[in-house]
Amino acid sequence: MIVRGILFAASGGLVARSITVLIPVMVAHTYMLGVETDAFFLAAAGILFWSMTMGILLEASIVSRLMDIAKEGRWALIFRTGFLLSVFTLLLGGAFIAAIWIIPWPGEDVALGIQTRLLFVELSPLLLLNVWISLFSGWLNAERRFAIVAGSPAIMGVFVLGSVWFLHDTFAIHALTIGYLLGELFRLGFLGTHLVRYHPFKRQFQGPVAVVPYFQNIGLQWIGFSLINGNPLVDRLMASGLAEGSVSRLELIERIYLVPVGILTWAVLSVMTTAWSLAREEILRQWESIFRSLGILLLGGAGIALVLGLLHHPLLTWLYAPSGEPVWSEEGERAFLFLVWGLPFQLATLMLWRVTVLNRNLGWQVLVIGGLAFLFNATGDYILRDYWGLSGITVVTGFTYLCTFLLLFRLVRPS
Repeated sequence: MIVRGILFAASGGLVARSITVLIPVMVAHTYMLGVETDAFFLAAAGILFWSMTMGILLEASIVSRLMDIAKEGRWALIFRTGFLLSVFTLLLGGAFIAAIWIIPWPGEDVALGIQTRLLFVELSPLLLLNVWISLFSGWLNAERRFAIVAGSPAIMGVFVLGSVWFLHDTFAIHALTIGYLLGELFRLGFLGTHLVRYHPFKRQFQGPVAVVPYFQNIGLQWIGFSLINGNPLVDRLMASGLAEGSVSRLELIERIYLVPVGILTWAVLSVMTTAWSLAREEILRQWESIFRSLGILLLGGAGIALVLGLLHHPLLTWLYAPSGEPVWSEEGERAFLFLVWGLPFQLATLMLWRVTVLNRNLGWQVLVIGGLAFLFNATGDYILRDYWGLSGITVVTGFTYLCTFLLLFRLVRPS
C-alpha cells in the first residue's frame, strides 16, 4: 500500500511541480526584479506561512480524526471543523490586515511597504480557501486518493501562468494575484467534486460529531508550527532591508530549493501519514517505519543538495538569465549555496512535524521547540545580515532546520 501510494502520489506531484516551478521563471522573465516583485513575494510569504502551518496541520491531523469516526459522520466533521476554522481565519486575517496598516513599516522603503500591504489584502482570500483545501485534501488522503491531492496544485499553476501570460500588460503584478485566486478556487472545486463522488451528501451528512476536543489537541501544535514556519517571513522582512530586489532573489532561489520539499510533502508524507495513522496502536512497528523513512530522507536530501550545489550556476543562469542579461548576481548564487546545504534537515523536520501530529500530547513541547527555532532564526538573521547580506540570512536557515530536526527527533523518539 505504501509503495503503491507513493508512486501514485509522486506521479501526480511531479506533474503539478513541473507546472508550478515555471511560475518563478515566468515572473523573472516578465517583470523587472524590484519593488513590485519584492512586495508581491513579501505579501505571498504571509499566505505561504499560513499554508505551511494551519494547512499542513489540518491536512495531517484530520486523517487520524476521520479514521476514529463512522463514515456517516465524516461530512459533519469536515463542515463543522471548516466552519469554525473559517470564522477563526476571518477574525485572524482581519486583525492581521489591521495590524500591518497600523504598525509602521520596519524598512526605509515606503513604496515597498504600501505595495506589500495592498497586495496582502488582495491575496487574503487565499487564507480561507486554504482551510477548505487542506480539509478536503486530508480526507482524500485518508481514502488513499493520493494522486488526486498531489496533482491538484497543477490547477493553480495553470491559472497563475495563464494570468501572467495574458493579463500582465493590463494588470501588471496584480495578474499574479488574479491567477492565484482563480487557481485555488478551481482547485477547491476539483477536490470537492471528487469527495462528493465517493461520499454523497444525502447519505453521509448526519450524526453528532464533537469538534471542540479536536481544536484543543491541535491548538498548541499550530502555535508551535506557526513559530517555526514564521521564519521564511522573517527572512523576507530582513532581506527587504538589503538592496532592491533582494526579496525577489531570495524567493526565486527558494523556489528551486523547495521543489524537492514540495514533492516530499505532496507525494510521500501524505502517504506515510495515512500509514502511520493506521499503525498508531503499534508503537514499535510505527517507529521502525519512521526511523527507516528518516534515514532514506536524510541520504536522499543530501544527494539532491549535492547535485543542486554542483549545478547551481548553470541552473540559475538557465532559469533566470538565459539571454546573458544581468538578472542574476553572484550574491544570489552564494545565497543559494548557503541555503541548499540545509535541505536534508528541512526534509527531515517536515517529516517529524507529521509524526508529532499523531501524538495529541506533544502540544507544549512543539510550542517550545517552535519558539526556540523562531528566536534562533530571527537573532541569526539580524546579526549575519549586516555582515554577509543575503547569504547571511540563508546560512541561518540551514542551521535553524538542523537544530529543529535534532530537537524534534529527541521529542518523538520512543523512550
